Amino acid sequence: MENKSLFDLTGKIALITGGAGLLASEHAQALLEFGATIILADIREEKCKHAVKILNKKYEKVFPVFLDVTKKESWESVLENIQNTFGQIDILINNAGFTNQSKTSGFDASFENFSLEDWNAILQVNLTGTFLGCQVIGKHMVEHKKGAIINMASLYGVVSPHHPLYEGTGIVQPVAYSVSKHGVIGLTKYIATLWAKKGVRVNSITPGGIFNGHEGLFLERFEKLNPIGRMSDQAELRGAVVFLASDASSHVIGHNLIVDGGWTAW
Repeated sequence: MENKSLFDLTGKIALITGGAGLLASEHAQALLEFGATIILADIREEKCKHAVKILNKKYEKVFPVFLDVTKKESWESVLENIQNTFGQIDILINNAGFTNQSKTSGFDASFENFSLEDWNAILQVNLTGTFLGCQVIGKHMVEHKKGAIINMASLYGVVSPHHPLYEGTGIVQPVAYSVSKHGVIGLTKYIATLWAKKGVRVNSITPGGIFNGHEGLFLERFEKLNPIGRMSDQAELRGAVVFLASDASSHVIGHNLIVDGGWTAW
């Protein structure tokens, strides 16, 4: 294959969960630029449709779909709909999750006071939702003997949150978030090695801190702690997404690609 064809995604169908969230549109634009057709999925239907509308002003190859990632039957319904319309799914990005942008009711509680209800809710979306996506869509890919799955992990699936960073900022990273993202990386490795010979590549991406209007004490501390001296721009994951979705990463299996400005290299 010629080098210029390594990243070609023409004719590929990509399903991206968390379609109404901060990064889904960035993932979509990355894949669209290389020829893919995108299905954005989210439980928040209207916000997802709005994201699709914005993307289609330029690309006209993006479609919304309702998906509750915590329900297997919802995944199966989405798969059936996409099969009926497009034939098959070539790329899955498990992007849905509870974060500081989309919290549970007790997301900000301290470890000592963190409720079992919030623990279960976060793990159900961040980890169980990723498991179900890999299981349902991955089985479909195995049957077709090809596909690429990208699971979205986190800095705090690799290392512990830097607790002093958050003191007095109003921003927290709860225990369930960190544990769920560690689980995503473990799940990625398990499935990747299981399906490596079956044509389905499974990898994960660990983003660094993504700038989203942060300011004040948190931003000052973060910039001092990160080797690159800043937070990540939302678009700086695009290269990693295209790489892992395309034939450019044909020999990359079970890898957690860290895009963090050096945070975990200290």
